[in-house]
Amino acid sequence: MSASISSNDSALKLLLAFIPEAEQALSVDSVADQLSQLSLNGHHVEGTNAVALLLAATYNESLAGATDADKAEVSQWMTMSARHGPSERQIFAQTINDHLADKTYLVSNYLSLADLIAFGNVYAFMESLSGQKRFNWSGFSRWFDLIQHTVPAGALAKAGLRLIEIDLNAPAPAKKQVATTGGKAEQPTGAEPKAAKQDKKEKEKKQPAAAKEEAKIVPSMIDLRVGHILDVQKHPDADSLYVEKIDVGEDEPRTVVSGLVRFIPIEQMQNRDVVLVCNLKPAAMRGVKSFAMVLCATSSDGNTVEFVEPPKGSKPGDRVYFEGYETGTPEEVLKPKQKVFETIQPGLFTDDNREAGWYDEQKVFHKLLVRGQVCTTATVVKGSLK
Repeated sequence: MSASISSNDSALKLLLAFIPEAEQALSVDSVADQLSQLSLNGHHVEGTNAVALLLAATYNESLAGATDADKAEVSQWMTMSARHGPSERQIFAQTINDHLADKTYLVSNYLSLADLIAFGNVYAFMESLSGQKRFNWSGFSRWFDLIQHTVPAGALAKAGLRLIEIDLNAPAPAKKQVATTGGKAEQPTGAEPKAAKQDKKEKEKKQPAAAKEEAKIVPSMIDLRVGHILDVQKHPDADSLYVEKIDVGEDEPRTVVSGLVRFIPIEQMQNRDVVLVCNLKPAAMRGVKSFAMVLCATSSDGNTVEFVEPPKGSKPGDRVYFEGYETGTPEEVLKPKQKVFETIQPGLFTDDNREAGWYDEQKVFHKLLVRGQVCTTATVVKGSLK
């Protein structure tokens, strides 16, 4: 079992690092000026997409798509992302930007090969974009930032990539020179009449402050609660997924689907207290609808994934909140267009003491608490939470 990966194939390098079982099982060589190739289980394939699909089929089938329709869409996105010309890259960025107006991932509502391969293919393009372009393509930029914080930092490094700082604040507009005639400033061609500008200012003043406040995304918008796993089974149609029944203090337990099979043995899943994200839009995972997400910590090398554990004495349904955001009210359901979780998630980490929390824009760490006591992990320090 061997792979020859083209030296400039960042997408496959990233995928191999993202699937540690594949990286450990294969003899991998780097080659120049050749198509990437893979010989595995009697199959020999060439090209980034063919190699990626065979790797997923062998080591992590959920990445290739949960349904036949999803698989076809994954393949389509991978093909589109492989077009390398400057104009094709711009078209692809615009396509992603429009597509993600009300979505998080390229296919359905979960991470797939489409995201990983497209990310690797457009990495250099994103690196070359100006701040204004990144702002103009905010959907594309938010997706890119989500993926680079979803994959372990160690996987990025192995692919020869690094985190790119994405700032989606609008760049300051360039000052326009106004021509003058005889000491009087001329009205620029196409400029707004003065009366219209005055009307606009009056309307802006009349906007209620609450409407402006709603635009700010804060972590208290996420409905985090303590859950207790009552039962866990392997997903009947996906080897990498568990299906759990979790008590979150409601009349009925919630069904939750988690991709934790390769990280946490089923016997360690039983009878555990966990932290759940409860107001994500329900998502079908290989035919089973999931009504929450278990919050976990991933080590920087991507090899360890552990539960974020509520403090001892916590009860199912207890509210989990960030220090400094105790009084905020969670959204009933997070709207995909708002990208609340996607905005907060890049700042979610554990610190040197294994304590979970969120770094704000000023790099202040807000601990994740239940009744004033901090949530922790068993061993993961400086790991991302997702």
